[in-house]
Amino acid sequence: MPKTQFLSLFIALIIGLSACNTDPKKPQTITFQFIESTDVHGSFFPEDLVRQQKAKGSLAQGMTYIRQQRADTSQEVILLDNGDILQGTPVVYYANYIDTLKPHLLSQIMNFMQYDASSVGNHDIEAGPRVYEQLRSEVHFPYMAANAIDSASGNSHFPAYCIINRRGVKIAVIGLITPSIPNWLPEKLWPGMYFDDMIETARKVVKITKEKDHPDLIVGLFHAGVDATYGGASADEERNENASVLVAQQVEGFDIVFAGHDHKPLSEFVVNTAGDSVLVLNAGAHAQNFAIAKVEMHWNKKTQSYDKKLKGKDVSLANYAPDSLFMKKFEPYFKNVKTYMNQKVVDFDSTIDAQDALYGPSAFVDMIHQIQLDVSGADISFAAPFSTHAILEKGPLFMRDMFKLYRYENFLCTIKLTGKEVHDYLEYSTNLWFDSLTDKSTSILLLKKDSKKDRYGLPLKNAYYNFDSGAGIKYLIDLSAKKGSRVKILSMADGSPFDEHKTYKVVMNSYRANGGGNHLLKGVGLSKDELKQRFIKCSDTDFRRILTHWLQNKGHYKAQSMDNWGFASMNKSQAKSLNQKEREMLLKNIYKNN
Repeated sequence: MPKTQFLSLFIALIIGLSACNTDPKKPQTITFQFIESTDVHGSFFPEDLVRQQKAKGSLAQGMTYIRQQRADTSQEVILLDNGDILQGTPVVYYANYIDTLKPHLLSQIMNFMQYDASSVGNHDIEAGPRVYEQLRSEVHFPYMAANAIDSASGNSHFPAYCIINRRGVKIAVIGLITPSIPNWLPEKLWPGMYFDDMIETARKVVKITKEKDHPDLIVGLFHAGVDATYGGASADEERNENASVLVAQQVEGFDIVFAGHDHKPLSEFVVNTAGDSVLVLNAGAHAQNFAIAKVEMHWNKKTQSYDKKLKGKDVSLANYAPDSLFMKKFEPYFKNVKTYMNQKVVDFDSTIDAQDALYGPSAFVDMIHQIQLDVSGADISFAAPFSTHAILEKGPLFMRDMFKLYRYENFLCTIKLTGKEVHDYLEYSTNLWFDSLTDKSTSILLLKKDSKKDRYGLPLKNAYYNFDSGAGIKYLIDLSAKKGSRVKILSMADGSPFDEHKTYKVVMNSYRANGGGNHLLKGVGLSKDELKQRFIKCSDTDFRRILTHWLQNKGHYKAQSMDNWGFASMNKSQAKSLNQKEREMLLKNIYKNN
């Protein structure tokens, strides 16, 4: 393993005693192959335990590709991961929260694969400090996030960058994390930290490594997307969520920037402020692809530096067989996870389809509402679908099915909102979700004008996990009304009056309660400081476990819609242009109390 230096913004820590090439003489020519995985989300094995089918990609398959590349003696291979690996499948959930007394499965896998460096992702932080600090202590490489700052010292909480020395060539790899974590995750998951702007942090770290290390190549490993305007953001705003391309363009010195977070495969060049080209790559998600940067370097005696030729591409792992040594080493663990996931949770008395949740009240989301209200004691519940294609069949529901029902390790939070703020919240969600209905409407859903599908395979303008409905109240939506007047709250669920001036206890997941989706920030108009003052309580465990225990205690459960909201009446002409599926769903969900 090469010698690696771990450095924070101001403090250098040289660690690791393994052998490396310390010969100061640089090679005249050398070729590097950088391999990036990103947003793996627990896709370690070639089997999808939730859908019970072959996975579309896995690190086991990726290991086969890596071995092939390492066998090519004409190149040096650098293996990097770009975060969001600690969440997403039953396997990593089991390692995070069930099998907690042993070394973490992921540290064993990544050490086996001989990763050279990794960035930290927002979903890695979501796993909690016990998990990500354990991983950090067990892996044999730097786990980096330069802009995750320790509140007490002002230094990076994680290593800011590392120097990889291969055959006398110095490669600086700088890790950054999206700074939007406080908008999504409760502070107890990132205690004693804050998150700085990616551009400003990158400038500081590039300056430090240039002056201290004189690297021959500078690589960015950024857990952030490439579209700085995503979600209506401005590219000029401080702490932009998806600033990977902005850094490549505005911070001189980078040769390669690996992006992540947005799950969109990418290979393109951008030009920075000095007029130099920077290769920007993204491997996508779920170990379905690797992003590859091939760098040919030739020593220039005149400039006393390397001339570089860079090429980028994404490689699909679909046709690679799982590595036999990987499977031999880790398959016993996988079998233990399968046994755990095959445990029965409850008997379902009916089949529910997540797609129904796009068009009105549904048994799929209303089960979430019911459990949230029951365990929290709140007056009102907000929830959105986390899938549009999951189907839970009548009959036994198993532990693996809980990942169809609830994909994320969110906590459950209760906050205080006035009646007017409840109304404004629903207005905001409605405007993300539904289009205005006219005689020429072809869909009630708000779709992209170019009909391009989003990363979930839908042409929705906004992410469906932001389509919050309410429970504990009765209300209707008038799709023909002007924005701001589309929602009419009729009463509380029990028929008692709803009061816009009254303060209600409102339960929702921690992502939403911390400002995710902007329902509370832009929709209700609360500042981050005001939002903090509204918190009543948050659960100590993730909601999937709460949901599982609730259902286990039932034994049998009949999932059905509460039918507490729907659409205002409309003329037949207003629905005539809709496709048959939407027309049927719309007519079904005309609110019965109109």
